[in-house]
Amino acid sequence: MDFVKALTFMTEDPRWKEKLAIGTGMALLAPLIIPAIILIGYCVRLLQNMRAGEQFPLPEWEDWSGDLVRGFKLFVVTLIWLLPVFLVTLPAAVGGAMANSDSGIIETLGIIILVGIMCMGFLYALFVMLMTPGFTIWYARDEKIRSGLQLTAIFEWTRHHVSEVLLYTIAYLVASFIVTMVAGTIGVLLCGVGLIVTVPLSTLVIYLYQYNLLGQIAYQERTGERYYSLPAPLPVVPPAPPAAPADSDTQPPQA
Repeated sequence: MDFVKALTFMTEDPRWKEKLAIGTGMALLAPLIIPAIILIGYCVRLLQNMRAGEQFPLPEWEDWSGDLVRGFKLFVVTLIWLLPVFLVTLPAAVGGAMANSDSGIIETLGIIILVGIMCMGFLYALFVMLMTPGFTIWYARDEKIRSGLQLTAIFEWTRHHVSEVLLYTIAYLVASFIVTMVAGTIGVLLCGVGLIVTVPLSTLVIYLYQYNLLGQIAYQERTGERYYSLPAPLPVVPPAPPAAPADSDTQPPQA
């Protein structure tokens, strides 16, 4: 994966200013949920464009309803993967109530239950984080919910691509931290007003960075080549042999 290109590719698009401006507006409205889902669907199209090998994969903002549908489907896929986390909330609530009991034995038992559930929840959330590249790429193939829920196949895919998954996860986390810090600093230096632009812009950049990395993985899986592969060197043409010097004393033969 090319981690630098994943951050700079967007400015290579001929219409990158317009596309980023619209995307920043969608990220600004993300708390309204629907714009956030549309943004996710837009990023799925970015992944698909990269998997197809398009030179400028940043999509046009022209399929709003389609982005809403595909983003909602991926949201459902993610929610189903996270379902076990929500199922343990009731036992966690019981453990929390027991931990506040006046009885020492019940309090100790409640703390044990609460800590155990928190540890299991953390481990499962880590597991889902590692599965995210797999179920996202699998869903993007045909935009069907069931494709993102092929548990065994996606687990095997992740196991065979564990190096790419780990590199993607580390790069995504590091880039998210750096971009957020830079955006926050610039926004504060602009008297705080700049945060209205820098914060949603950083959110958009992080989304595009994330799905660009996934697109690189999907393209390499499909073709066996890197998406940002170096151009082949030009063939070396040997120099032409020097021409023989003309003999001015030589006369053409007489007929």
